[in-house]
Amino acid sequence: MSRRKPIDKTQIRERRNRMLASAAAARLSLTEGVREMRAISGMTQEEFARHRGVSARVIKAIELGQGNPTMATLNRIGQFFGLEVAFVPVMREAQDNGVLQPADDLAAMASDDASVSKAILIQFKHDRDNAAAGMHEIAEAIAEFKHQMNAALQQLKQTAAMGDSTQLPGPGNSTVPDDTATTKPLVRTRKKLRSP
Repeated sequence: MSRRKPIDKTQIRERRNRMLASAAAARLSLTEGVREMRAISGMTQEEFARHRGVSARVIKAIELGQGNPTMATLNRIGQFFGLEVAFVPVMREAQDNGVLQPADDLAAMASDDASVSKAILIQFKHDRDNAAAGMHEIAEAIAEFKHQMNAALQQLKQTAAMGDSTQLPGPGNSTVPDDTATTKPLVRTRKKLRSP
């Protein structure tokens, strides 16, 4: 493992801001984005892959422009920098003034909103409030589940203390005891007694 020269924090911040600005403007390709994220992190492909929970082969293939990663993989990689995969319009630079304009085929299809989004690029994630609200909902659901489990456990303890195993809570269990198990052995016993 080679030792890398530490990058100045100011340089790291500037590179990160440039990368995020490119992503927000829909000008950051997956290849450039992953390569830049790894460079800003100061990690090798193997280290970055391990850090993001993917294989080194995936990182290498993306950086070479040969990969076909899933959206989940791309989101896992971009999450560290606050990025996610999204649909954005395909843009090209106009030859006369250098201003970004929609590609010709997209301009022709501009009336159809579903057709405008042609390319998948990493885009800056603007809405962090939704993530916070989602985490709050998850926390509430976990608290409700915990409450229900505690109530079931209390009921189980009370039933066990009474010594009545026929009324244990659970799916498919009824409060009426099943007496078919005691009926069959009695019938067999009677048959055995009758036969000589």
